[in-house]
Amino acid sequence: MPLIITATDFSEVAQNATNYACQLAVAEDARLVIIHSFVLPVIFTDVPMPSSLINGSQNDAEDRIEEMVASYKQLYPTLDVHGLVIDGNIIDALEEYAEDNEEPWLVVLGNSTAGEQSTWIDSNVISAFKHLKYPVLAIPPGLTYHPVKKICLAFDNKHVGNSTAMSQLADIATELGADLHVLTMQQDVHNRDNETRIDEDAVRLLAPANPHFHVVYEIKNIEAELEKFVEENTIDWLILIPRKHSFFEGLFHKSQSRAIAHHSRIPVLALHETHTE
Repeated sequence: MPLIITATDFSEVAQNATNYACQLAVAEDARLVIIHSFVLPVIFTDVPMPSSLINGSQNDAEDRIEEMVASYKQLYPTLDVHGLVIDGNIIDALEEYAEDNEEPWLVVLGNSTAGEQSTWIDSNVISAFKHLKYPVLAIPPGLTYHPVKKICLAFDNKHVGNSTAMSQLADIATELGADLHVLTMQQDVHNRDNETRIDEDAVRLLAPANPHFHVVYEIKNIEAELEKFVEENTIDWLILIPRKHSFFEGLFHKSQSRAIAHHSRIPVLALHETHTE
């Protein structure tokens, strides 16, 4: 039975992501763990923080997690769900739980917007995308769960360092029973002298999922092309492999926030390099 981990700070965005994680767990017969990271405030004073204040804050968080778990057990009687409060920031808390227990099939996080000029995915999710070694699924605000039928990997056609990510993707697509589309984008004009060949190792590793490969040429705007492909093919999840020196680093730059907001209609799944090139 696969394990899904989600995190909450009790905000509306996190609550929405937790709801999504619950329904996904039910659909995939997965176990769910809800984690709240408990970070003590930093106070620059010679007077230590009263232990009663620390214990009171932690107890409040634990009570809220227990209430959440109880409500989800009542709402989804077949769901195996547990809650936990861990001291530290959210990335450390997720890593700590996975290292002490088992690696998750997915980590599900909510993302938020702070206005038109901000990036779509908040700093915690970006940090999880870049640093967690587990698949991370970012859920847009207000999105409701529906069965995942089509997923799309935005692929730079470089296999080096991607063996683990490709294997995970084949497993995820198979577990979901979803059609896997692999989109490669080229700036060049298409002619017989520059016919793009998809990396053979990637083709081999993804073969269990029977993927559909697409190559699009004369790309001038990556974000616009992703949006177009997602809409025309009714994609449910967009998949990225964050790597240095690739389009990913620019994809979430502040100057691209307006374009990226279009992608917020669907979840984004980040897989990870086996090693840094």
